[in-house]
Amino acid sequence: MSSLVYLSKSDFQLASDCAKKLVYKKKGYATTNDSNEYMEMLAQGGYIIGKMATFLFPEGIEIEGKTQDCIDRTNVLLKQEKVVLFEAAILSGQKLIRVDVLVKDGNHFHLIEVKAKSYNSEELSKRGNITKYIEDVAFQYNVLSEVFPESQITCSLLMPDKLKRTNINNLAGWFSIKKNEKSYSIEKECLKSKQSVKFQKPDILFKYEDSQSKNHFTELLLNEGILGYMNVTKEVIELQPEIIRKTTIFLRILNKGISSTDYQINKDCKNCEFKNPNNLKDGYYECWGDLGYTEPNIFDLYYGGSIKNKSNGFYLNDLIKEGKTSLYDIDLECLKNSNGKIGSRGIRQQIQIENTKSNTEWISPKLKNYKPIYPLYFIDFETYTGAIPFHKGMRPYELIAFQWSCHTILYPGAVPIHSEWIHTGERFPKDESFPNFEFGRSLMNQIGNEGTPFMWATHENTVLKTILEQMQIYGIKDAELELWLISMTKTKDNNGRLIDMNKLTQEYYFHPYMKGRTSIKKVLPAIWSNNPYLHLIDYFKSYVPDSFVSGVLDPYDTLTSEVVMEDWDDEIVKGGTAAMRAYYRLRFDISLNKKEKDELRFQLLQYCKLDTMAMVIIAHHWGIK
Repeated sequence: MSSLVYLSKSDFQLASDCAKKLVYKKKGYATTNDSNEYMEMLAQGGYIIGKMATFLFPEGIEIEGKTQDCIDRTNVLLKQEKVVLFEAAILSGQKLIRVDVLVKDGNHFHLIEVKAKSYNSEELSKRGNITKYIEDVAFQYNVLSEVFPESQITCSLLMPDKLKRTNINNLAGWFSIKKNEKSYSIEKECLKSKQSVKFQKPDILFKYEDSQSKNHFTELLLNEGILGYMNVTKEVIELQPEIIRKTTIFLRILNKGISSTDYQINKDCKNCEFKNPNNLKDGYYECWGDLGYTEPNIFDLYYGGSIKNKSNGFYLNDLIKEGKTSLYDIDLECLKNSNGKIGSRGIRQQIQIENTKSNTEWISPKLKNYKPIYPLYFIDFETYTGAIPFHKGMRPYELIAFQWSCHTILYPGAVPIHSEWIHTGERFPKDESFPNFEFGRSLMNQIGNEGTPFMWATHENTVLKTILEQMQIYGIKDAELELWLISMTKTKDNNGRLIDMNKLTQEYYFHPYMKGRTSIKKVLPAIWSNNPYLHLIDYFKSYVPDSFVSGVLDPYDTLTSEVVMEDWDDEIVKGGTAAMRAYYRLRFDISLNKKEKDELRFQLLQYCKLDTMAMVIIAHHWGIK
């Protein structure tokens, strides 16, 4: 039995994306998800939601151990008339499933898949965003029904209901994450392409596990109510013919090998997680061969994957079939819309192709002539949206605004002045006040009602609109703040004051280093690497590295740490997910000492400060200074 090659539910999901990925996974090829996806999982609180679900079934038994031991124990326990199992291991032939929660009552099974994704209990008919989850449950149903063919099976998704508000303050702080030191691992479908030998499901610790009042807190969780069931039995049964068809193919691939008709290279390969140039085993280049090494590549094109051909198929797929993968293989006529005209996206694509070919920077005269009203405010926000609410009255995934940075230029040619605000919970030890309204007031006091505030993309606009809505929900009476938020934000009825530098980039700026991207993390290195005059400006000098030979200069690489953090996989906070994790730990990780808390706070501040200084650098190069 030990030599049997299993088809797990995560294997099934992965193979449904691309059958060749199943082969690469079983061969142990490294993926780009081996680090990133795990961190994202922690930020989203997926495992904590799973732990919370177990409190709904106090009698539940967790199945732990090596795979065969788990299968054997599950078989024994399912002989009981009634039993609830967590991570039940069920094998049918080569198909192996681990069920999050399996409730057996006589001849009836309730198969429950726990997900951290939220849903709206008043919009149960809208299933589009959970289709992949239903297919996952359908695979589990297939296996369970084969092992127990005479049984009745009900299938449900158990997820946070975004309409429900918690009655518990600091609920997120009731759970903590600890590395699992056990010698076995559990494969999770949400980590479908991660190599399980490199991944250990973390231990989730309940804050009151050893408390004399554990029963009291457990009872509170039982009645908490932010998790809700969605019955998907009908959809699962309807999917069975397709599940059987796919499973037959995937098992044949596992046992006899893959054929050229089982997969094809196409535009979806752009984001293949097996594209790992630093590894000897690179699935992407193994599939693509020499076509994958073409530079500049068709995958570099701005929104290239959305270009349709005359038959309403995808144009990039046509090029790939013809063996054409150069950016210069793209026919400019294909950039026209259905009316035969080039729209704004097509214009951007044309600018990219032409300036990449000539290796030239493009700055529209409109940008050079742009004259904003001073003072100028370059702002950036850090926010948290997690499955587990932090504060009493919050919903799952309700936004928390915990930090802002602002660089102010009072008049043309003035030195940028930096200001900042951060909430770590330490100022409110008793009530852990919801920070959003103080966030809004402090920013209002900094920016006021005159001048031009700049953001990058639409996140800041969304945050301020959310705070405005939360004022109504939480009954906050502050007319001044309310009017200021209205004046700042863009809606369908109001343009607002905020100027989007990402939109300015899309319309007025391009550099070949950016390829098809317009994020600040792509625009900044392009400008910083190719314009050394910027390095000589006093207030930019701190972002010049001590030594540099060649390549792309990225100011984010100059961010530093002052204290070595144990159990901290992100080296330096230099991205949104890492910032969320740092904020979570500052709020709820009781294992941190003062130096470690100060370090996380320092990293958050320097990262957010660079985000707004990056905007100043870019604007300076554009002539806005």
